[in-house]
Amino acid sequence: VVASSGGDAEVELFLEVAAEQASRLLDVHRYVAGSDYLYTTDPQGELKRLQAKGYRYLGVAFHLFSPGMPGTTAFYRWFHPGKGDHFYSHDRNGGGKSLVGYLYEGSIGHIATSRLSGTRTLYRWRHPSQGLHFYTTDETGEGMGKRGYRFDGIAGFVR
Repeated sequence: VVASSGGDAEVELFLEVAAEQASRLLDVHRYVAGSDYLYTTDPQGELKRLQAKGYRYLGVAFHLFSPGMPGTTAFYRWFHPGKGDHFYSHDRNGGGKSLVGYLYEGSIGHIATSRLSGTRTLYRWRHPSQGLHFYTTDETGEGMGKRGYRFDGIAGFVR
């Protein structure tokens, strides 16, 4: 029943409730070779590189979103062959960090740039004297502080 100044009227109303399409989550696999941590959502596609460079598998570190998830943007990867370091950012220009010597390797998935429901913070840690980077959802850095790494900011929000 709808009431108005012209009187009451019965109106037939239809409502369809559709299930929200779940975003596809991408497993982010962590590998290490020496002091270089490589994160990838496509280990099979990078298998030759991982084997050739001697990367050792450490497991799934976190989950990124597939493209098209509202509130997310591409998460880019660069590699510095001289340092043997991978750097990641949602900013195509590095987010204010110097990318001199780094080679652009593309996007590995999508990351939220603000906290979404059910997400966790992805922390970036950096070794100041060596310029190496490490990424984790553990706010204590998984003990990397004891190895000389220092907190370097929030990379984004992941599942």
